[in-house]
Amino acid sequence: MAKNEKEIKLLKKSAEIANSCLPLIEELLKREKITEKEIAQAIRKKIYSQGAKLAFQIIVACGKRSAKIHPKPRVTGKIVSGLGYIDFGASYKGYKSDVTVPFIKGKISKKERKIVDATLAAYKIALSSIKIGEQCWKVFEKVDRFLRKRGFELKHGLGHGLGLKIHEDPHMIVPKRKFKKRKIKWEKIRKMVFENGMVFTIEPGVYVNKLGGCRIENVFAIENGKIEKLTNAKLIVIE
Repeated sequence: MAKNEKEIKLLKKSAEIANSCLPLIEELLKREKITEKEIAQAIRKKIYSQGAKLAFQIIVACGKRSAKIHPKPRVTGKIVSGLGYIDFGASYKGYKSDVTVPFIKGKISKKERKIVDATLAAYKIALSSIKIGEQCWKVFEKVDRFLRKRGFELKHGLGHGLGLKIHEDPHMIVPKRKFKKRKIKWEKIRKMVFENGMVFTIEPGVYVNKLGGCRIENVFAIENGKIEKLTNAKLIVIE
């Protein structure tokens, strides 16, 4: 779980490449007639131009489709008003980054606003809860408890480690209570604690069927006892 200095340097470069796509994404979202597929293709081109590859298939969804966790971008799917998000990552010399950019385009309803506010608040709670020696699953539990009080829940892990694979230890999920289909040793999950050298994501999301969803995800590293934010995804609002 703990990466050495060379690995962290490569992961930071991967994160840097992902960051370079953020201004492009905002520019693309401002266009009136752009499709989900066109956004995905533009991000892919930007990543490849810097000597990297895609860490995984890019996800772009808006409107009611954003209520899905892993929707594929559609060729004919235009970016419409409402909630949306873009999930992508770079693979630089084999080392991965993973970022999700949430966005609002046009006007949204009060119910949609509650989804966004809950997601962003959950994200802040997660960040404030990460401490050296703290069990990783407890951060998931704290965030899930917060969301449940607001009528939502975490439908996927709160975060995961990064390295040569897009999903590595540590896994921020609750042992024996959720995600039983995944082949993860629960006893191992229970013992995972935050420590120096870890590079991981934090990615809370809220999804409401037939309405929409919101997810924000950034990459963090722990070095010298301090938590460093490596990627800069944030909510993009297009009026």
